[in-house]
Amino acid sequence: MNTSKSVTAVWSLTLAVSLLLSACGGESASPASTAGAAVTPSATPAVKAEPLGKYDPPIEVSTVRYVDAGFKFPAGDNIDNNIWTRIFEKDYGIKIKNLWTTDITQYRQKLNISIASGELPDILEVNKEEMKRLADADMLSDLTEIWQQYSSPYAKSVLAQDNGMGLKAATFNGKLLGLPRTYSNGGISAASMLYIRTDWLEKLNLQEPKTMEDVFKIATAFAKQDPDGNGKADTIGLAINKEFLDPAHGGLVGYFNSFHAYPGIWVKGADGKLVYGSVQKEMKEPLQKLQDLFKAGVLDKEFGVKTAQKIREDVAAGRVGLAYGYVADGGTGQKDNHTKDPKAQWKALPLVSFDASPAIPQLKETSSNFFVAKKSSKNPEALVKLFNIYVKHYYETSYAPNPNPFISDSATGIFPAKYAPVAIDPLNTNLEAFRQVHEALKKNDGSKLGFPANLHFERLTKFRAGDDSMWYSNMVFGETGSGYSVIEYYDQKKLGHYDQFLSAATSTMSEKLPTLKKKEIEIFTKIIMGDASADEFDKFTDEFKKLGGTAIEQEVNDWFAKNK
Repeated sequence: MNTSKSVTAVWSLTLAVSLLLSACGGESASPASTAGAAVTPSATPAVKAEPLGKYDPPIEVSTVRYVDAGFKFPAGDNIDNNIWTRIFEKDYGIKIKNLWTTDITQYRQKLNISIASGELPDILEVNKEEMKRLADADMLSDLTEIWQQYSSPYAKSVLAQDNGMGLKAATFNGKLLGLPRTYSNGGISAASMLYIRTDWLEKLNLQEPKTMEDVFKIATAFAKQDPDGNGKADTIGLAINKEFLDPAHGGLVGYFNSFHAYPGIWVKGADGKLVYGSVQKEMKEPLQKLQDLFKAGVLDKEFGVKTAQKIREDVAAGRVGLAYGYVADGGTGQKDNHTKDPKAQWKALPLVSFDASPAIPQLKETSSNFFVAKKSSKNPEALVKLFNIYVKHYYETSYAPNPNPFISDSATGIFPAKYAPVAIDPLNTNLEAFRQVHEALKKNDGSKLGFPANLHFERLTKFRAGDDSMWYSNMVFGETGSGYSVIEYYDQKKLGHYDQFLSAATSTMSEKLPTLKKKEIEIFTKIIMGDASADEFDKFTDEFKKLGGTAIEQEVNDWFAKNK
């Protein structure tokens, strides 16, 4: 992963916090296989395999860090001396030594120099490509048995929330070589859903959609029957953006999923081998339907130049009746729409299907970064223990009714959770908070709730009492018709397809896939706009295979055969 992807990882964390503080605030599985050779933890200093046991005498663990503008500290604190380092040393006998820190934009470059020289710290954060290089060079500790021996029950549960997909991505030839860095806005919480203007439904005397034919009927009515009542043909039936495989604000991932098509990810084909979803036959019919809608004036004629941000602005301006998106959208575009026009009402719905089988949302990788321990580390188990400590203090411990000392202080912009050298966040943080909030609302007692559930409880209580400024909180976190009510539905029904290819890019993929993906967007856009017939999809799939797709598929399945 390059620097831009590293930035993306940090912004994912920022988005999770933003979702918790402004917009709103799993499935069980077995851990990775324990097959493979194990590295025996150092016997010096002597320590039992206790997940939260203290080292006596203390040990020193070296690492390297990236920082950004979000790393603000209370007076007297810094990256080497802060709330976490003091807990690690005082309570657990682990002294953290930062060999170097650098701005996030320079981290990849400086890290690659360290990898090339072999001068690695005891633990470090790497991306898929870096991890593969280190694994191939036999420079990483085997954590297979260490994970089983030292991980706390809660830590195990955290990395089981994606059915163990992150642990699988960190496993090479049967050996667990790292811990996936997951985020609280990933996994099932990143699934697509359908947002609909319910006040427009009522005005046009329409029912909520149950099938894709209903969706097309409603979209057409929203575009043609003047639902905003201004006497102008200026409404958009179904909003889509030019990067329509992006799940946010008008992305069409959820739309294609309704046809059992899974663009941009690798899924199991009929023969059990992995195939690239974008070139499967299930893509053709939904492309033809979009072309029909475009010709009928149901889609925005200018979608080919509109970004997700522009779709958000269209939603806020009251021009849109239907849009696919994900859970945070309700607290942004829909919130802005309702703020400007209190009559505007929205509802989030699970994906509907074009046939009798349920629509299943696709779920991308839950982690692209990993924490690893170098092979010569004296105490590789310290990596697992630091994870145990982080989730125990930040998530497992209830600080109610007092504030959690590790959460962001909105007044100062200080976010202590970022200081921890090993930070792995549960994918289902917000989903669990959703469940806790609605149990507490039934009892009318939120006194025992910790963060973030206590925040949502307060906001939803205000909304139920008539405070319309809390409308957005109900849109994201309400019991029904909200983003998280949809996520809860998916989770309860166990609906979700993860990308099955979890490794770093193969050689041909690195060389060819960026160009092929660009062609993919180009031909899909042409088909939707009527500049090419839907039959051009068949020609594209043939071209895709000839220009590297067949070789990529073979490499992907070679990996899959070794890592089932």
